[in-house]
Amino acid sequence: MRINFCRMLTACVLVGLALPILGQAANSAQTQPCKVSAASTQSKPPILEPKPYLAEFKTTRVQTLANGATITTESTRVRAMDSQRRLMTSYTQIQYYGDHSLLNSVSVTDMEAGTHASWNSQSKKATIVKEPPAEQRHGCWQSESGHYRRDYPGTRMSGATVQNSVVFKPATPAPVPQVQRQTQVMEDLGTMTIQGLEARGRRWTITTPAGEIGNDQPLVVTSEDWFANGYGFSARSIRDDPQQGKETTELTKFETGEPDPDLFLPPEGYETVVEEMVPCKEQ
Repeated sequence: MRINFCRMLTACVLVGLALPILGQAANSAQTQPCKVSAASTQSKPPILEPKPYLAEFKTTRVQTLANGATITTESTRVRAMDSQRRLMTSYTQIQYYGDHSLLNSVSVTDMEAGTHASWNSQSKKATIVKEPPAEQRHGCWQSESGHYRRDYPGTRMSGATVQNSVVFKPATPAPVPQVQRQTQVMEDLGTMTIQGLEARGRRWTITTPAGEIGNDQPLVVTSEDWFANGYGFSARSIRDDPQQGKETTELTKFETGEPDPDLFLPPEGYETVVEEMVPCKEQ
């Protein structure tokens, strides 16, 4: 015997209307046609609106040599997001091994248009890579020059065959690496305000015991990070490594609101090349 779900639901509604609701008589209510909405069965996460901002950072690295001398390098970084979901990151540093001129490198990701652009002050050439259509973003794709490559989740159809973005080979026994007896401790540093932003800090301490890598004393590396709530970047980071030196990155300026639109475009006079992404060639 086949049961009609819509009729059962209507019957339930009529029975419920027989009871007084908020002091009104049941006969004042009107039955509505039985409809099942597809949207009601699926819950989509809300799309968060972008928060336009401009943030500037300064990075200082100090390396101490065996004779006590130090090498200090500095660089600056600018990060900007606008209401069109374009993200710009710019790095500026001195070319110490050249003529000591400033080198500026910029990358821009346009999430709405599906493009990635990059340029620098040395080549004065901008490359804009266009991602494939959304329905084709499966498997491995790369720019025509091969300088940009991306592996999308899933598989890509090619005729009657399915090509995976990852080629699996038969597993072979691998040598077991020597495990270093390191210890790692994480500390919650609480919250603090940096350039008007609330940031939460954590510190990781990694210790390599004496004799593990030929060291006559324990090696202690500390890494501290202060993550800005709601903006997706670190407002302060400090890494102190006895082998690599100490590097500190600090947020020096932060502004809300729409950044200058010119930040997302190549400077005037730069050569611009547009590349389409194509499926990766089989290896």
